[in-house]
Amino acid sequence: MDTIDTVDDQLVKLLEQNAWQRSEALARKLGVSAATVRRRLRRLTKTGILRAVAIADVSRTGLSLTAVIALNIEHKNLDTVTRALASMPEVKWVATTTGRFDILTLARFRSTGDLSEFIRKHLTKVQGVRGSETFICLDVSRGDHVFGAA
Repeated sequence: MDTIDTVDDQLVKLLEQNAWQRSEALARKLGVSAATVRRRLRRLTKTGILRAVAIADVSRTGLSLTAVIALNIEHKNLDTVTRALASMPEVKWVATTTGRFDILTLARFRSTGDLSEFIRKHLTKVQGVRGSETFICLDVSRGDHVFGAA
C-alpha cells in the first residue's frame, strides 16, 4: 500500500488550491527543492495517489441546480443500479452506503423541471430501484473540488 508523508500531504493540499502552481513556487512554500517537488509529483502520479482532473465552474455551465438523490435498492440489483446511475450524464457522483439508503448520488440540472424529468423518465426506469428521496442543495460551502464550483 502506498503511503504519503507530511510533505506529500502539504503538496497535495497546495495543488488542490491551485493545480497550476509551478514547482519552484511549491518548493518555496514547502521548504524543499524544486527537484524534490517534481520527483514527488511523478511518484504520486505514477502510484495513482494523485491525478489531474478538470472541474467546470457550474455557475457558468447552466447546471446551477445540485441534487442529492438517496435510493433504496433491491439488494440483488445493487451493482447493476450503481453502474446504470454512473453512466447517466447528470449524475456526477455515486456511492453505495450503509444506513437508511443503499445508494447516494449527486446530480446536476439546469432547473427543477429537468430534475423532475430525470426522475420520471430515467430514474424510475432503472430496474431494482424501490424508492428514492431527493434533496435539493441550496448552497455548497465546501467540496467544490469534488462537485464543481457552485
